Amino acid sequence: MNMHWVSLLLRLSTISAVAALSLLSQPKTRYRLQVQVRSIHSSLSSSARSCSLTDRGDETEQTTTTTSPSTFDVPILPARQPLPSFFGEHDECFSLLSWNILLPNSIDNWWCHKQYAHAGGIGIDIDIDNDKAHTQWKHRQSLIKERVLHSAPDVFCMQEADGDTFDADFEFMKDAGYDHVLHKKFRFRCATFFLKDKFLLEQVAHKDRTLVTSLRCRTTPTSTQRILHVVNCHLSGGAAPERRLRQVHDAVDQIRKWTNVLERTVTQLSKGKRPSPKLVAKAEQALAEYQDAAMIVCGDFNSDGNTAVRKLLVEGSVEPDWHEPQYPDLRLTSKRREQLFGNFIDAAELAYGGNVCDGDYGEAHTLSDGSRPATYVVPNFASLLLLPISKEEDIDTPQTQFGLQIARGLADALNLNEFCDMEMNRAFKLADHDGNGSIDRDEVLTLLENAYVATYGQQIEQERRNFFWGFDNKDQGDGGLTKEQFTNRLKALQQDCEGERKAFGLAKGFNLQKLSEMEMEQAFEDLDLDGNGLLDEDEFQTLLETVYVAIYGEEIDKQRTEFFMGFQNTGSDASDSNELTRVQFTERLLALHQELEGGRKGALLTEVRTEADVQKMIERFTPLLQRTLDEVFDKYSSNGDTLTQEDVNNFLIKTNGELGRGGTFRHTSTIFKQIESSSKPAELTRRDWYGVFARELAEGRGVQVVYDLEECGSNVRSHHPDNSRDKFYQGWLDYIYFQKLVCTGVQDVLTEAERARIYSEGDALPNEWHPSDHLPVSAIFSWK
Repeated sequence: MNMHWVSLLLRLSTISAVAALSLLSQPKTRYRLQVQVRSIHSSLSSSARSCSLTDRGDETEQTTTTTSPSTFDVPILPARQPLPSFFGEHDECFSLLSWNILLPNSIDNWWCHKQYAHAGGIGIDIDIDNDKAHTQWKHRQSLIKERVLHSAPDVFCMQEADGDTFDADFEFMKDAGYDHVLHKKFRFRCATFFLKDKFLLEQVAHKDRTLVTSLRCRTTPTSTQRILHVVNCHLSGGAAPERRLRQVHDAVDQIRKWTNVLERTVTQLSKGKRPSPKLVAKAEQALAEYQDAAMIVCGDFNSDGNTAVRKLLVEGSVEPDWHEPQYPDLRLTSKRREQLFGNFIDAAELAYGGNVCDGDYGEAHTLSDGSRPATYVVPNFASLLLLPISKEEDIDTPQTQFGLQIARGLADALNLNEFCDMEMNRAFKLADHDGNGSIDRDEVLTLLENAYVATYGQQIEQERRNFFWGFDNKDQGDGGLTKEQFTNRLKALQQDCEGERKAFGLAKGFNLQKLSEMEMEQAFEDLDLDGNGLLDEDEFQTLLETVYVAIYGEEIDKQRTEFFMGFQNTGSDASDSNELTRVQFTERLLALHQELEGGRKGALLTEVRTEADVQKMIERFTPLLQRTLDEVFDKYSSNGDTLTQEDVNNFLIKTNGELGRGGTFRHTSTIFKQIESSSKPAELTRRDWYGVFARELAEGRGVQVVYDLEECGSNVRSHHPDNSRDKFYQGWLDYIYFQKLVCTGVQDVLTEAERARIYSEGDALPNEWHPSDHLPVSAIFSWK
């Protein structure tokens, strides 16, 4: 096909699109026409791209390699249609479906029913004791089975499998011709299924909340068989962007390590004394297959927007000074994180013409404007339970970035409890070793080193015990380790992979380069302060403190710089900006106090760490929530003023079915233990009762809180606003990123009827017809 005909066809496709747009005002035809127009335009654009590549040779890359695709590049395929039905007759295609199914409740996951909105839609009066059969595993399993087997993906990446019941839960996949790999660890596991007649498992790695598999495609010719790496993710939730970045980086880096092993094998075989041409050729072919392999990173990312994970995949690296917009003050990495496989592409971004950065994905649920549909749609009870966050900022008090652990260690090192003037004056004198009226960098370094020792004191104590365990030299007159025993311990630690970091600290703390006999003898003499030929536990305590300072030396030095950040001393007495005056040191201590008290005023609480955080959350309770909590409190209180242990047990059995499980049980138990240690009556006050639910809300359990209160006779949902947009919390949490492939289609997550049931009728997820709070995402690919 020459370029003249391509140009003509593209003009015709544009005319077709314009004509179709005149019908888009008719709701019944809007979605169907849009899919048709996109499919026509995409197929013609593909022909144009193919012809263009043929005419221009290597000068032009295929359009799908761009990270900013235009709308209509990839067709949106109708939901709930078999994925193979979209394959061309001669296409070498495969399909992939990714879905967080919501943990099976065949045996465990007793709380699953609390996730469900009622069948009548949000805001409608309900009978809380109605039949909950659709929340049970038998019904949920049938929905999952029907959805997956009807879709018939070649690769199915599942999140939230239960390791204890997996074989029974998903036996139907084996019967349908699928093989699988299940993650070996974690409560909520990833599982990757693949059709046995299409893929063969090559390698697998079980990483932190990711499952990495290498699959060999059986359907391509033997001489050009392709390798597909699949990273199945269920990343950490909540305010943990640094962990999500590390999880994806480590998973992708595992594939680099596999490739490096093949490179070393080729080198070793080639440089052998008698290299076998056959073996070398075989190794070279294996290496070439991995170097040319395609890769997909998919799953539940538990985050959306401009994240570090997206930046790593799409742009290739994340610098230490880059911050996620959602967490502007949180350091994500101490060093440059990069992946060496080139730029990945977000499949849904190709189809919908919009990414998930800076809000340009929007919140619209219709497809009339090409908006990207959410993959997580649950009831939004925030407006019923919590007041909006105050926009007032406590800008006069700076914040630290130490984190709670080190902040607590600093406070302990300086004996700060109330942070009153007397304590802070005393802290300044403790830190000002030379008594010159200012705190220099060396003095801050000493302070931070003491803070790290205080922070990790329990670990140091435990490791001291472990180091001395099994040795008894009382017959020598003193307890302790001999020089030989000390040397053997160091050698054992060197060989212990788990002790790699501590071994590094030992080496750095005592200048051990090779752990030679001479070096270890010198180390023993340096440590044996009393010269009795034995290393006692107090002397080893000194060693371990040195080790921890050495291990965290780089981090301590960075925090020393942060301690001085923003302060410039230009007066005659302190012209060096490397010194802090008493006033400036006090400001840093006030910032430290803010860190321990739970953050700045008005900041969005992501976790409740202190009683101050609990109080802030209680202050945000809506009048409706407070009134409802009072009603339930009064209902279960046997004396009208407090809740006894028996009163609380009655509430827990009503809401959780039995004692010993659930967040409310955990929180009430903690409060009772605190009361017991203070010799007060074992009773919960109304403030304690509020605190239980403040902690539940801080952990993101708004739906469960509403369920528990309604189980006790309240009807919170009847107060829900009629505005359909406010009824739901929507998230763009599920993704399919790819590289070295051509995406030929992305399947819509909902049918038009399902979309109407959610957004018009208020049937949030999960519900009677959908077994999870996540929607499945799927795409079709061809080999590049």
